[in-house]
Amino acid sequence: MKKTVSQSEVSTEKTNVKAKKLNKDEIFRALKFLGFSISAGVIQIVSFEILYDAIGWFWWPSYLISIVLSVIWNFTFNRKFTFKSANNVPIAMAWTLLYYAAFIPISVFGGRALEDIGWNGTLVTFIMMVINFVTEFLWQRYFVFRKSINTKPLPKTVEMKLSTSAFNSFVNGDKKIEMRVNDEKRKTLLKGDHIIFKNRDDESKFFKATIVDITKFDSFEELYNHYDKKDLGYESNQQASPEDMRQYYSQEDMKDGVLAIEVKFNKNKAKA
Repeated sequence: MKKTVSQSEVSTEKTNVKAKKLNKDEIFRALKFLGFSISAGVIQIVSFEILYDAIGWFWWPSYLISIVLSVIWNFTFNRKFTFKSANNVPIAMAWTLLYYAAFIPISVFGGRALEDIGWNGTLVTFIMMVINFVTEFLWQRYFVFRKSINTKPLPKTVEMKLSTSAFNSFVNGDKKIEMRVNDEKRKTLLKGDHIIFKNRDDESKFFKATIVDITKFDSFEELYNHYDKKDLGYESNQQASPEDMRQYYSQEDMKDGVLAIEVKFNKNKAKA
């Protein structure tokens, strides 16, 4: 006899699957946070040992400087890779500093008190690091980034075609800026995105580049005045003129401005 599955059973199954996925995501997120925290801890321990043991400073300034260095490292990488947050960086950093405004005095005075009664300074620092890891993860996960987790867009890859001369100029390391109109395709580009440039005359030749900067100008005249002609792909004996772009684009095409797309050429992903 064929068993009939009710709507409530289907709904329950979907809920269970979603819960399992969330649990895996949380575990993976915690592991990444742990990894970056360990690297931050290495920075903290090394800088602490240099200041405390090698130089001979007092415990509290050595600890204070080392924890500030680790905070900057930890926040930067966890925001970008663990929580993948597009949250306003100054605001997120302000909330993180608020946490440390409470944690640092407590840990400094508490740690100093433990050292004064005979505890080893390095052991005290390790204990404070463990407490720091647990409490900071909870603070960032459930307060700082709670509503902005996974809001940072992933880098995307687009294709563009180049003339043979422009293609070769990039491959030779001369050209660094690609000029395009600010059309619908280009409006979606962000720093960190990837571009596969293909030779228009032979599309079997290509290379991959990463966008390191995008600057918008009102016109090609303004763009040309801003960059060295070599970076735009011109040789030393050539005259650089914005009129050269007229063969590719009409005035209507340039109604939303033009873009200077600075890229980093990836030689390991080239076929030229």
